Amino acid sequence: MKMKHVMGVMLVIAAGAAWGQEDFETAKQSLEKWLETERLVTKEEQDWRVGRELIQERIDLIRREADALKERIAQTKKDMGEAAAKTTELKSLNELVKVGTKSLADDIKPLELRTLAMLPRTPEPVRLRVAPLTQRIPANPKECRLTLSERYQNVVGTLNEFNKATRELSVSGEVRKLADGRKVEVSVFYIGLSQAYYVNEKSGVAGAGLVGQYGWTWEEHNDLVRPVSRVLAIYRGEAPAAYVPLPVSAK
Repeated sequence: MKMKHVMGVMLVIAAGAAWGQEDFETAKQSLEKWLETERLVTKEEQDWRVGRELIQERIDLIRREADALKERIAQTKKDMGEAAAKTTELKSLNELVKVGTKSLADDIKPLELRTLAMLPRTPEPVRLRVAPLTQRIPANPKECRLTLSERYQNVVGTLNEFNKATRELSVSGEVRKLADGRKVEVSVFYIGLSQAYYVNEKSGVAGAGLVGQYGWTWEEHNDLVRPVSRVLAIYRGEAPAAYVPLPVSAK
């Protein structure tokens, strides 16, 4: 009887031991699966947080770029408005310039013709001096290729030289045709732009010139040989200054 009881206990203990070993393995596997699941969940949470931060950074960047773009658009609109106003102003000024330019273009034509018409009435030294300017003044304004500014510069420069010449004395070597048909080389003494005297002391020839509507007119006055020669000597520094009477004609 006692022998049977002992053997039953041993069987129960052995069965319990066997059941505990299987349950431990199951629990161990379950624990491992749970830990793996936790690790995966933790990794997913970390990846999700990183992804969320990246998305938020991109959203913030896009928002900043959108704000900057709005500012640029607003500034561009403002600049375009200012540019449009400036363009309108420039168009108005351009119209005024066109009107003024047309007026100047119309005015320069008669000025050029009148300036050229004055050349025959100017002394030879003055004509030579202004030749670089007058040669650029077109005889036919319609065929001129110069700019309006250049045309005015030529006219104004020529008239300035004419104005200076009215207060100057000048001497020129020229050939004068006498009443008897002879041609004599003479020294011409110009006083401003309206009066002149010529002389060839060796030939005993002298005369006076007066500017007219179509140029210079010359008359022989051989009695002026000595006074005109003396004036030339004084002018050239070959004789002391002195009062020398000369006839003057005026119209």
